Amino acid sequence: MVALSLLFPWFDPVTTPRFNGLNFPFAHSAYFWPRHFVFFSYGTAAIIVAGLGFAAWWMKKSLAVFCAGMLLLLGGMTFFLQITSWEPTWLKMALEGGEDFQHCYHLEVAYSIPNAVVRSPARGLIEPVEALTERFSAGIASLGSGWICFCAGAIWICAAGLYQMNDWTRLKLVLPAFVVLVAVLGALQLWRPIAAERLLASAEIKETRGAFTDAAKDVHRAMAIDEWQRLQPACFVHLGTLYQKMHSPDRPEILFSRAVVLQSRGLTQEALFYYGQAADGGDPQVRRVALVEKARLASRYAGTLYKEGGIGEACRYWLLSIEAAPDKINGFFGAGRAFHDMADYSAAIKYLEPVFHKTSQPCLLADIENDLGDCWYRLGHPDVARKYYMASRKLHDRADFRALKTLTESYYR
Repeated sequence: MVALSLLFPWFDPVTTPRFNGLNFPFAHSAYFWPRHFVFFSYGTAAIIVAGLGFAAWWMKKSLAVFCAGMLLLLGGMTFFLQITSWEPTWLKMALEGGEDFQHCYHLEVAYSIPNAVVRSPARGLIEPVEALTERFSAGIASLGSGWICFCAGAIWICAAGLYQMNDWTRLKLVLPAFVVLVAVLGALQLWRPIAAERLLASAEIKETRGAFTDAAKDVHRAMAIDEWQRLQPACFVHLGTLYQKMHSPDRPEILFSRAVVLQSRGLTQEALFYYGQAADGGDPQVRRVALVEKARLASRYAGTLYKEGGIGEACRYWLLSIEAAPDKINGFFGAGRAFHDMADYSAAIKYLEPVFHKTSQPCLLADIENDLGDCWYRLGHPDVARKYYMASRKLHDRADFRALKTLTESYYR
């Protein structure tokens, strides 16, 4: 079961690539499109430990079998804490992917009513995440079947060791040692987010007392300790508010905070302007978050314009979203759909094709196959269109009347 679990997804976000145990790198930040095998991965370690456990079971070394199962469970725990705590870029990638998918999904529902029967797989990855408990909840939503199967296999190995065990004396020594090891490893992996949350709480208290400089120092310390805080807009908004109270010059954090306030008031164009100003302020951390927020706001606004019939204007904001964050999927998906509706099928193909390199979600890929089939059909290439329609049906067969209707028409053309 452990070996089989390595072939199934461990980390299964929505519009970003799936990782199994063999290609999920240990102690590495998130990146796109991994190789099929990474030597220093959880899968490599699991194969070695599971192999030793099987040899111990064959030799009837019950305690060694139990220890192998416990080590595998420790590996599963470390994996979960890696994506949620000490390498939170993975969780951030999953949350951004969930929001991207939800944007594309709502756009598809507005375009093709039969697709509304699809239940969005982004559930659990579209809620705001700030506290550590919320990070755990989102981390659970991003886990795949491979990780669950792996943990079940590890428990099975532990049970096999206990079943073979005749002398329970040594277990009384080994079990407390594993409890201490779990506590130590958990503390080493969780102290950063816990300490960061305490510093942020301290900063809020100091702000209410008027100690703005000390509060800003605490926020900076929290961001230095926990990478998650550097990926979230909340800390930059807090810093912007503090710098405004200290009458500092126009720092990028102040511009970013101003953009968030304008966005909350519904002043989209002004907010986009200040997000751009914050991104150009010279701070690389602010720039990264500002561009992501700018792309997100531009895509949301484009989706609203599209549903209201302003296709050309919506397309302009989707292109702005691509310019701000070219690694995100929703700008390409929306721009491709807009160009399709404006009968510029060559441009639509140009923006739809890159989506294949930005997602592994079958229902979303099926939509792209349909859209490309429509484009090639309108350009007078029914044979090419049929290939895309058939690929769509194989990817996600789901009452897609649009594909079936056009596919049938292409054979009678």
